[in-house]
Order: sequence, then structure tokens, then C-alpha cells
Amino acid sequence: MPTVRSHVRAAAVMVALLLLVLAACAPRAVAFDTPAAREAERAAYEAYHRMELGRLRLGVYTTNVLVDLDLPRGARITVEAFEDDDYQLRLTSEAALEIAWLVTPRGVRRVAQ
Repeated sequence: MPTVRSHVRAAAVMVALLLLVLAACAPRAVAFDTPAAREAERAAYEAYHRMELGRLRLGVYTTNVLVDLDLPRGARITVEAFEDDDYQLRLTSEAALEIAWLVTPRGVRRVAQ
């Protein structure tokens, strides 16, 4: 007849195995909290502010304000939609391949790639 101690040990082993299985199924951490990813996000916010200031000065949105935007190494901005009163830019970075930043008149939003 098994002792209470062996039941406790078996239960502890089962809990440990369950935790290992659950940890293997957990989603991986997204690398958006690295210094390079933070620099890319900063550039996305700078692009947003430049676009808004350009609209205040000229009355319409223009990508001319982004010509001298200092992008971090491996980052790029793609114009996905553009009109006089609306735009959508996508900033991607080699430093954070899993995410991108959408820049619109409503602000900056981090999205999965």
C-alpha cells in the first residue's frame, strides 16, 4: 500500500510537469521592449507629430515633413494611404520583426505583423 509521502511526491511531480507543459504553450515575449524597438517607436511618434505640425502650417497633410526624419538603423516608413485630410504610415524595424507601428491622424498604434 502506497504511503501518503509517495502520493505527495507524485502530486508534486504532476504539478511540475503541468507547469512545464503550460510554459511551453505560452506565447513568446515580443521584443518591443529593447532599446532598438524603443527607438523605432520614438521615430513613429516623431513622424506623427511632424505630420500634425505640417498640417497646422499648410492646411493639408504632406509627407515632405518626413524627408529629414532620423530613422534608426533598420527602420523604414511606408505610406499605406494618403489624402489631404487623412493618412496611414507603417513604421517597421529589423529590431522588432513581430510588430509595426501604424501612424495616423488619430495617433500611433502598435500592431502585430
